[in-house]
Amino acid sequence: MKQFLFPLFLVSALLGAPAAPAADLRLPPFEAIDVDAQPVGSGDLQSSEQWLLAVVDGGLPSARRFLDALGSKNERFGGNVVVLVLGSQAQFDTLRQAYERLGDLRWLRSQSPTLLGELGLTGVPARIALHPDGRIASRRAGLGRSPDEVARQVRAWVGSTGAVSIDDGQ
Repeated sequence: MKQFLFPLFLVSALLGAPAAPAADLRLPPFEAIDVDAQPVGSGDLQSSEQWLLAVVDGGLPSARRFLDALGSKNERFGGNVVVLVLGSQAQFDTLRQAYERLGDLRWLRSQSPTLLGELGLTGVPARIALHPDGRIASRRAGLGRSPDEVARQVRAWVGSTGAVSIDDGQ
């Protein structure tokens, strides 16, 4: 009988124990290079607003599909959207110039082969939504179900500076 009571006591104790609080996940430290070839650390990216880190591989077609989706509603985003391009300087420059119409995005580049893992990402393109204090609100990898979904998620988190008409965007 005692052999039966101990496991029962153990299970009830575990079920009644308060859950440990979830850890505050924060953006891990990393280094990148900005458009002026200056080093930028993840700590330099803090914002007074919610912000989003979008990570794309400059050598993959999915980078363009993601950035096309981001601009699918002809919206413009502010500096609270940071695009981190994994790849060469030429890939970085090509994407940055092709997507100037997205607004005042902050563009960064890295060639670190371990950066995806350091950021806790399983693939690209990816989005990391961050609170002003650097806590991670969510991480998503992939293109989503549709371009509208990608644009809606980004707009819901960081807003946009407005839509440009087809005539203005050309």
